Amino acid sequence: MRPAELALLAVLSCAPLAGHAQGVPTIDGKALVLQGSQVSEEAALRTKLEAESLKRDRLGELSDEQVAALEQTLAMLTGSSAFIGDLEGLGGGLAASEAYAIDDNNPYAGRLFGDARQTIEEMIIETAKRYGNHPALVRAGINPVEFRCWFQGLVKQESGFSIGARSPAAAFGLTQIIPDTAKYLGVYPAYYDDPQLQLDAGARYLLEQLSAFGSMPLALAAYNAGPGAVQKYGGIPPYQETQDYVVRITANYNAYAAKIDGVDTVGSLDPADMVIAEASNVADAGLHYGMDSAATLADAMGRLKAIIEKIPNTTTTKEALDLNTYARAEVVRIAAVVERLKAARAKVDAARNALLLQAYAADAQFLKVKE
Repeated sequence: MRPAELALLAVLSCAPLAGHAQGVPTIDGKALVLQGSQVSEEAALRTKLEAESLKRDRLGELSDEQVAALEQTLAMLTGSSAFIGDLEGLGGGLAASEAYAIDDNNPYAGRLFGDARQTIEEMIIETAKRYGNHPALVRAGINPVEFRCWFQGLVKQESGFSIGARSPAAAFGLTQIIPDTAKYLGVYPAYYDDPQLQLDAGARYLLEQLSAFGSMPLALAAYNAGPGAVQKYGGIPPYQETQDYVVRITANYNAYAAKIDGVDTVGSLDPADMVIAEASNVADAGLHYGMDSAATLADAMGRLKAIIEKIPNTTTTKEALDLNTYARAEVVRIAAVVERLKAARAKVDAARNALLLQAYAADAQFLKVKE
């Protein structure tokens, strides 16, 4: 029998009796029904409250279990892994800060990217400023601006502003220094890979001849034919090549002197020369940028391999997750290096195309319009 029914019987058994005529007892049914209904509702409410209390207790137990499980999971997945610092340095290998510098640390990036990238004309300016007050120039009465014009005229004659120019006699670079002279000047073999060294060596060798002979025409003759030939003939040797050489550089000097009013003046190259200089500079820088990037990528792949090899040796879930995350980050870093390499290639291609267009423009056949 249900609790509500038992309660109703209890009420009925205890109900007050009302006396009537002849002493026969009677029951107040309405009052009994109301009292029984109230008792039944109270019993049902108590049952519901007891059930909810049991439910809360069980939920509390489940909540405690869930919290404990979460705490255990957090303990496994949070905190710091001691090896992360080692990964950044990679145990004495190439550090991440070196392999993936935020700013491009490739030594040739300055000649390829940015608004202030270095051009061959700017390298010439830098060289002219470095030696503009050389004692030989002072004695010859040549000021820094004039030296810049003479020196730029020499570069135009020697190489046409082509960094990789090579003569049948093995003279190389912007100033066409032969290997023996490069060794004498202390730039061999580095000058093969550095246009600034080519310019520096050429300027020093020219100034050495100016010190010996006192005038720029004789210094130019000695630069071309050798100081012994100038000494032998007591002036410019009777060699057609050397005589033409001095005349052409003098003409270059006069043309630049009309354009250059300060040692820092830029934009003095003719359009055709500027295209050649730009293509040469970008191609040379792009080649060396690629070589340097290839070495960086090789080191980066070595870092990635070392990281992946650590994963099977992890002792906790946290370490395994950290290593996997770090490996993914390493791949993203490598992708950034590759994108920079692609950008360098695009620069080289653009410079090459400009050079081809200049060559087409120089050929009258490509400009002729047929009716």
